[in-house]
Amino acid sequence: MNTPELHTHAIQRLNELLHCPIAQRHLAAYGWVSGMPVVFAQGAEMVEDVMGFISIHGRAVLLVLTDAPNDELQLWHVTVPSPIFTRVPPLPSGTTLAELCVRHSNNRLMPFRVAFWAHSAAIHQIPLYVRSDNSDASATPAPGTH
Repeated sequence: MNTPELHTHAIQRLNELLHCPIAQRHLAAYGWVSGMPVVFAQGAEMVEDVMGFISIHGRAVLLVLTDAPNDELQLWHVTVPSPIFTRVPPLPSGTTLAELCVRHSNNRLMPFRVAFWAHSAAIHQIPLYVRSDNSDASATPAPGTH
């Protein structure tokens, strides 16, 4: 969050996605809406810190996880905390975003909670690669990715 120089390439890539009509339809299928706040972070950051920042938006956000050395980009949809989700125990202090995302990479809208939230929220990944058939070996880039 505090290292914009590491996010420059990620910002450019996200900008390409957000301005491509095909990519917009793909992102919308996973909960993105035009004008949704975007938060950039790295996997090593603490969940509590990032969720505190996300909380100020008061609505769902597009979380962009960047990994500068590998030039990877992951997109995650994070909902607002809500009583509609099962209230789960808060994540242990010191949990990183990478740890949270690994736990939630295969589950849609799985609830999680940080200590300062009264309610749980949900997070799910927006894939950048979409399977073109039923084969595990066959995947095509999502529209707008290189």
